[in-house]
Amino acid sequence: MHSYAASEPDEILAELVHDLRQPLGNIDTSAFYLDLLLGHPEGPVQDQLRLIEQQVARATRLLADAAAQLRSQRAQRGGAESLVLTNSATAGVT
Repeated sequence: MHSYAASEPDEILAELVHDLRQPLGNIDTSAFYLDLLLGHPEGPVQDQLRLIEQQVARATRLLADAAAQLRSQRAQRGGAESLVLTNSATAGVT
């Protein structure tokens, strides 16, 4: 993760969105494979696996919303500033 000045909150958000997507995908995949390996367990184990999947889905939606908000803010800025931001940081906000 990069170190940004306090005046660059959208850069921090872009990096955060980018950096959190990978571990969320890994957690979701792990829950899927645990379910398969355990033979689709019942009871508390199944409850915990479903909870993991629900929480990952919620976090993924929050990240998608944050990325959309960031793109919207950048589009509203327009002009030269948005060109600089697009080239330097939006690659991480996909």
